[in-house]
Amino acid sequence: MIIVYLAIFDFIDHSGFYSFHFFFMVMIIPSIIVYSTGNVEHKETLNGSNQKQSSSKFQKGQESSQKSPLTIGWVSGNNLSLQHLTDYKNLKVVSPDIASIDNQYNLQVISDSSLTNTIQKQGKVVWALITMRTDTKTNVHAFLASSNKTKEVIKNIDQSALNNNWYGVNLDIENVSSSDRVAFSQFVEKLAVELSKSSIILSIDLPLDPNAFDHEIIGKYCNYIVFMGYDQHWSTDPVPGPVTSLSWLRENLQEFIQTGIPPEKIILGLPAYTRIWEENEQGQIVKDPAEPIQYVENLLEQNHRKLSWDPTLGEYYSTYTVKNQQYKIWLPTAKSFNIYLNLISQFHLAGSAVWNLNQIDYNYWNKIYNN
Repeated sequence: MIIVYLAIFDFIDHSGFYSFHFFFMVMIIPSIIVYSTGNVEHKETLNGSNQKQSSSKFQKGQESSQKSPLTIGWVSGNNLSLQHLTDYKNLKVVSPDIASIDNQYNLQVISDSSLTNTIQKQGKVVWALITMRTDTKTNVHAFLASSNKTKEVIKNIDQSALNNNWYGVNLDIENVSSSDRVAFSQFVEKLAVELSKSSIILSIDLPLDPNAFDHEIIGKYCNYIVFMGYDQHWSTDPVPGPVTSLSWLRENLQEFIQTGIPPEKIILGLPAYTRIWEENEQGQIVKDPAEPIQYVENLLEQNHRKLSWDPTLGEYYSTYTVKNQQYKIWLPTAKSFNIYLNLISQFHLAGSAVWNLNQIDYNYWNKIYNN
C-alpha cells in the first residue's frame, strides 16, 4: 500500500499533495483496517465465544509446530474423569465418547455444550469421539452404501460440532471391508470438506489395514491420523503376546509413512492396558482379560512376581504358575511409555494419544507426561 501511495505521489504536483494526503488518510486507511479486522473477528466468533480461549492454543494447521507435541486422552463410558482433568499434566486434548451412529444410521449425541464447557474451563480442547454403535463390517457397509444417510450424518456432525462448541471430532470406524475402501475414503473426504468450512479439526483412528483404508487419500483430507498402536495381540489370538511393543510400533509407523501419510499428521496411539494371559496345562489360552497397566503392575509387585526387561520390546515380561495354570504378562510401564514417546521426535510425529483416561489415573499419567 505504501508503494501505491508513493507511485501516485509522483504524479501529483506539490500543490495537490496536501489534498491527496488528506484523502488517503481519511478514506483509504480506515477501509484497510475495517477489512482486515473484519476477517479476524469472523474467525474468532465462528465457533462461539467459549471457543476463543482454546483456539488461541490450537490454531488450525499450527498444532504440529508447537514446541511440545499434542497429547490426547480418550474418555469412554462414564465421564467421572472429566471432573479432574487439571490433574493430568500436559494433557491438551480430551476426546470424550459422546456421539455415535446408531443402527438406523442416525447420529446420536449424548451431551450438550455444558460438557464442552467443563472440559474447556480446565484448559483442555475437545475433540468429540464419533463411533458406530454396532461396529460390524455388515453394518459399516450398509451405512456407506446409503448416500442419503452418509450425507445426513456429515451434516449432523458439523452442526453438532458448532452447537456443542467442539473444536474437533475424532472419527473411529474400524471394521471396514476392503470392498468398501473407496466408499469409506469418499465419506471421509466429504466429512473433511464440510468440517473445514467451519474450521473444525478432523482426526481419524486407523488400524493397520491398508487393504481396507486408503492411507494416502485419508491422510490428504484429515488434519490428523491416529495410528492405533494396539492391539499387537488381540484377545482372540491363539498365541499370547504384548498388546504393544517398541519394535512393533516402529515397524508400523514406518509403514504408515510409506503408504503416504505425512508424519507431521500422525499421532501415536498407545494403550493404558495390557492382558493377563492364562493358559491351561495343555498350553491353551483360557482367559486373557484386559486390565489397566497400573493395576497389573501393582498386582505383580504385591505378589513378588519376577519381571524381566526386554529391550527390543521396550517392556517387562513375567511368567508364573498358580494351580497348574500358567500366566504370561507383557507389561509396558511408565519407563516403556517414555521410550515409546521418543518415536515422536524420531519420526517427527504430531503427538500421542492414550486409550483411555478411565484406565489411567493422573498420578500414573504424570509419571509419563510430566516432563
